[in-house]
Amino acid sequence: MALADTERGVSSCGDSGAQFSEIIELNVGGQVYVTRHKTLIAVPDSLLWNMFSKKSPKELARDSKGRFFLDRDGFLFRYILDYLRDLNLVLPDYFPEKSRLQREADFFQLRDLEIRGLQSHSLCRGPGHPPKGNIFAKCITLLQFGSRMLEKGSFHKDDNLDITVCI
Repeated sequence: MALADTERGVSSCGDSGAQFSEIIELNVGGQVYVTRHKTLIAVPDSLLWNMFSKKSPKELARDSKGRFFLDRDGFLFRYILDYLRDLNLVLPDYFPEKSRLQREADFFQLRDLEIRGLQSHSLCRGPGHPPKGNIFAKCITLLQFGSRMLEKGSFHKDDNLDITVCI
């Protein structure tokens, strides 16, 4: 026998209380995510923290199925949600969407994600977007490390050398 949404603790369209359920259903750019309320409020002062701790369920936009709606990139939100679960960002080895994920992190006001996660993967944010914080020193260090390794002949022809210079 299926349980009603209220019995399962899932937030539904008919929520009349001012409290959020333990389990929250989100529609992010057409992608459906189900997570815990405490995950969404894991980072104080972030956009999601403000939405799900400072507002009531009635104040937030919902889709036709009663899920909370965010008009953002649904594919990239999976990385935002993963970060919120344990405050650690793990990206695939080849991840070409770094600058777009940086934009999503900026939108959701996840400052630590920008510093600890994305900038350790991508130090420069692209033309016209200077690095945040004291990234220049890190770029120089990588360049010097790469030069020493090339001088010693420590790299093989199949090695991938990724040197980023921030100007």
